[in-house]
Amino acid sequence: MPDYIGNIAVPEIVPSGVFPLVPDYGYGLAIRPEVVIHQFGSGNCKVEQRYLLGNGARRFLIRRQWLRDSERIALRNFWESKYGPYGAFTYNAPNDDGIGTTPYICRFANEPLSWEMVADWACSVGVTLVEIPSTTPEYALNSTVTRFPSEALKDALLSQVQQVIPLVKIQPLQAGYPAIYLSDRRCTIGGRLYQARLIDFDGISQGMGNEADDASFTFGNADRGMRDLANDVDLYRASIEFSLFHVGTGIKLDLWKGDIVNWSLDAGPEFKATASDGLYELNLPYPTRKISRTCWKAFNSQACPFSEHGALDLLHFPGADPTRCDKNYETPNGCLAHGMKRYYGGIVAEPQGVRIKDNSTGVWGFGRSTITSVSLVAESIYDRVLSEIYTDTGMPVNCKIAAGRDESDFYEALGIVGEGPLVAFTTPRMEDKDGDGKQETFVGHTLDGQPHHGWGTSNPSYGLRTCLGGDPAGDTDFFSLDQSGDVTGGDWRKVYSGNSTYKDNFAAGTSFIVIRRSDAKGLQLSRPGDHAIRAHRSSRRRRERQRRLRHRGPGRAAPEVRHRAHERPALQAHQDGDRRSGADPRRA
Repeated sequence: MPDYIGNIAVPEIVPSGVFPLVPDYGYGLAIRPEVVIHQFGSGNCKVEQRYLLGNGARRFLIRRQWLRDSERIALRNFWESKYGPYGAFTYNAPNDDGIGTTPYICRFANEPLSWEMVADWACSVGVTLVEIPSTTPEYALNSTVTRFPSEALKDALLSQVQQVIPLVKIQPLQAGYPAIYLSDRRCTIGGRLYQARLIDFDGISQGMGNEADDASFTFGNADRGMRDLANDVDLYRASIEFSLFHVGTGIKLDLWKGDIVNWSLDAGPEFKATASDGLYELNLPYPTRKISRTCWKAFNSQACPFSEHGALDLLHFPGADPTRCDKNYETPNGCLAHGMKRYYGGIVAEPQGVRIKDNSTGVWGFGRSTITSVSLVAESIYDRVLSEIYTDTGMPVNCKIAAGRDESDFYEALGIVGEGPLVAFTTPRMEDKDGDGKQETFVGHTLDGQPHHGWGTSNPSYGLRTCLGGDPAGDTDFFSLDQSGDVTGGDWRKVYSGNSTYKDNFAAGTSFIVIRRSDAKGLQLSRPGDHAIRAHRSSRRRRERQRRLRHRGPGRAAPEVRHRAHERPALQAHQDGDRRSGADPRRA
């Protein structure tokens, strides 16, 4: 039965072949592990502790001072057949007494194969082999402490012999995904199997200032297991814990915890991950995503699955290319051309016209003038930061108005709330804020301090439309103003949904609100920047941030391609303005 890293089955390595060289006399024996000496100041500096470095596996140094060309070619072919440090084979190691040999299952060390030519027909070569243990040691877990050792562990650390095993636990954000347990050796601790993947770790430290803790981890990737893991689940912002297990006492010391902020791999056998603690986000100046008409997603990736959900629209875009995308919406090779409009990661606000009766003209409703009012688009919102909202209490959010339109008796505006998906918006209601027993304070969404025109009527939902910002966007999450009735008029870019007509635009991963308030009769010319929308978030926490996989989807990432996770966004909460909505707007 294979082992698993997350949901990825680890390929079983079956030993095959025998190492082709016989080492020179004096070589080929097990190398003694490196010893680190910790010297105490007490006892006139004569008290020492010694630690053996490494994972306990034997290492063999093979040395040949003179190697014929035929033997060199045989060694090269054998190394290539094992894919460097990936494959396993049998090595017959000389016994310490010089009589006979003992077979060990080994692999090549994680280092390049090189030799020095000493003549046209001979060379000098040195190779290190690492034993693959045939059994998995098991240890009982007696207790777990956090950061600071217990009294029992303090006493045990004073002994002369120490054996400490580094442990790593990775928990991706994806709901239900199994945790990943790794170490520098294959072992079972407290009934939990740790896979032998950890090659090196560094940077676990904490300064006296306000900088964040940083750590880097290097994992083995010769079998491309870590690559497959990164393609199977988003490791960005996955929780990573570093612990030390003291074998003598059976105590696990949870030393450090953070989040993965980026990772990388190449054609080599290593997978590197960098992690930081929670202070990392607080030190960033702003979130990294900006309002843009250009889609941020990689075409035909997990974030933009064209091969699974797309279809070319050759009727309206006869030159559409199924192999590339120009990152725009209504362009010859954009999202509409590929049938991926609900996955579009950009934000496009367009002018929209509506035919209305000017109620400031005529007599008793007769003889009113018919005019066309066109929405104004706020170009100034582009290249501004798309806010991220984190809150555990009800909170008003100042929106960026993308478009606004005067409709004689009403004014309608489209406002960007922030990056989605959000959990929920507050349901508009009246509350008693001053404790006098009267619910006189409006809590909900407002446009210029007024609620939507349906509030307080028999149709309380009229004039309000909210979008949580899912990715992909919902079927009716049109990033558009609306017009009552079916006025599509044969325009394929308009859609009739419910009782209104919309522009068939989408903005996946962006939360927005459309609100229409009552207005004075007639047209009052104004710019979108002259108005203000305040959306109200519910008291529930923000949902897990939508994954943005810029790398290729599962099964598409070649090992030669370097992957890099996205820069981590900052924590930003809208706090400008009063959190209360003031007096009852119906009394205004």
